[in-house]
Amino acid sequence: MFWKRRSSDEGPESERPSEDTRGDLAPVRIFTIYTTIEGWVDLAGQRLSDVLNLEDLLSVSPVRTPLDSDWFALEREEMLLLVPPAHVSDRALRPHRVKRPILVLSGHYVVRGLVHMIAGIALDPFLARSRQYFLPLTEARVTSTERPEVDEQHPALLVNVRSAQPLQLEVVE
Repeated sequence: MFWKRRSSDEGPESERPSEDTRGDLAPVRIFTIYTTIEGWVDLAGQRLSDVLNLEDLLSVSPVRTPLDSDWFALEREEMLLLVPPAHVSDRALRPHRVKRPILVLSGHYVVRGLVHMIAGIALDPFLARSRQYFLPLTEARVTSTERPEVDEQHPALLVNVRSAQPLQLEVVE
């Protein structure tokens, strides 16, 4: 991972910035094999999943930094799971999908949630890896086999299906 600095005219470092004070930046929570990062990303009007599937690096401004101007870039392969900012797309643009319960093991993280699949199509891990980097889940619960303090529920979660970490996808009935 490499660091790059950017100047900032945000408020005091001790205050957690609100979305209003961060302009066009969106909040994100990133799970890596070693840590969890809360920060801000500039999505330039796109969905986080679209940015992640197109770009090799994601620039992040952490919430808690000594100077609120530090930005760093994470490689796509370092990010196992991401909690995206809230995004509701137009219902007319969403094809009808069947919600299927899924169990995902990624590194030491265990995720249970719902994958939205086209009716009649089975989830093929090879196919999922060949078409996209991140698989979106809803109603996701994240726990860890190594960090007992990790037990979180999220309305949406993105799972890196091409991560270097061991990955297992299993639709559970």
